[in-house]
Amino acid sequence: MFTNAVPPLSIAGGVLMPATIRTVRELPAFHLCGWRILDRWALESPAQLQTLESEGEVALLGRLFEQQQLEHSMLTSESALEQRRSGLAEHEILVLNEIPTQMG
Repeated sequence: MFTNAVPPLSIAGGVLMPATIRTVRELPAFHLCGWRILDRWALESPAQLQTLESEGEVALLGRLFEQQQLEHSMLTSESALEQRRSGLAEHEILVLNEIPTQMG
């Protein structure tokens, strides 16, 4: 995983079309959690992300929204907040709670 020093969507911006990045940035349904997911996917699976983008905006945005909902719901749960207080990082919490983070 990468640190917060990387500006949101900067990694995805090197993989996806500018129009896609603009849409994700402007839609109120997406927030920092979704932006981080998109950057993670761009870092770990750039070709797969581009393939999803080529299937259309609805396919990409739908998949991203589902993942954002899943991760955000987990990371804001009472158990996750307790795990954060214990010193676990977000990606560790997701793994421990069996939340898939890969695109596949």
